[in-house]
Amino acid sequence: MAIMNYRVDDLRALTALHRTGSFVRAAESVHITQSAFSRRIAQLEAVVGGTLVERTTRRVSLSPLGLDLVRKTGLLLDQLDDAVAEAGRCARGESGRIDVACLTTVAYAVLPPVLDAFRRRYPQVRLHLRDDTGQRVTQAVLSREAEFGIGVLGHPTAELLAEHCADDPYVIAFRAGHPLQRRRRVAWKDLQSWRVVALRSTSANRQQIDEALAAAGIASPWFDEVEHLSSMLGLLRGGVGIGVLPRLALHSGAAVDLLTRPLHSPDVARRIGLIRRRDATLSRPAEALWGMLREQLARYA
Repeated sequence: MAIMNYRVDDLRALTALHRTGSFVRAAESVHITQSAFSRRIAQLEAVVGGTLVERTTRRVSLSPLGLDLVRKTGLLLDQLDDAVAEAGRCARGESGRIDVACLTTVAYAVLPPVLDAFRRRYPQVRLHLRDDTGQRVTQAVLSREAEFGIGVLGHPTAELLAEHCADDPYVIAFRAGHPLQRRRRVAWKDLQSWRVVALRSTSANRQQIDEALAAAGIASPWFDEVEHLSSMLGLLRGGVGIGVLPRLALHSGAAVDLLTRPLHSPDVARRIGLIRRRDATLSRPAEALWGMLREQLARYA
């Protein structure tokens, strides 16, 4: 089926003519001259290939073909106007939704104060948060499931624009009263004396630590292993061992009763940053949220 090249303004002109019953009043209602208005009607008739307006010396009315066209396009024009108006509201931050992918550990610590400030600025914009692992955060951004992400920065890629915001060092966490509480810092090799809970071996955090320890010639200290961060926090709060976690993970309310000490020799940290596609333009609210998150993350640097 051949595509017919018509103008929306011409359809609006026909609708205005039907509403007013006068070329003069219709032209005034769309804010153009009568001659320009007549050209719009003529252009639409040329596209359709039939008469849309019946003209006599006494009155102007639409032909059956014109009436049918107005009846079928009237609702569509209203929907088109509504769609454009809604797009404008989204662009201005008066409504809409932002899809953000974020590391679960970062979501615990960083998002609550940021969202509180964001809500005051954009109260009608909804957030759809995809909290997940670093690899899935990156994939969500690459596949356009998220406008941008907060993740662990790895090797640069041609598709992604990354902005480094903070380093998140790994710490040893334990319940109050543990012997490690007397120390200011703990060396990785000293963990061999304790039953250390680790995240699963497939996690990016665990792999980063294992690689750093292997490079330093230090044996891995792991004893127990869990799948999820929430499980580890539960074990540590119950006094079942001690655990290695990113420092940001301990800023959540769930870890308020745990103590931490920095780990050293070697120093191991995640590079946390904001990522988005290079070919994507952030909406105004998303750009504002990006800036707020950048400022909040910098406080943990």
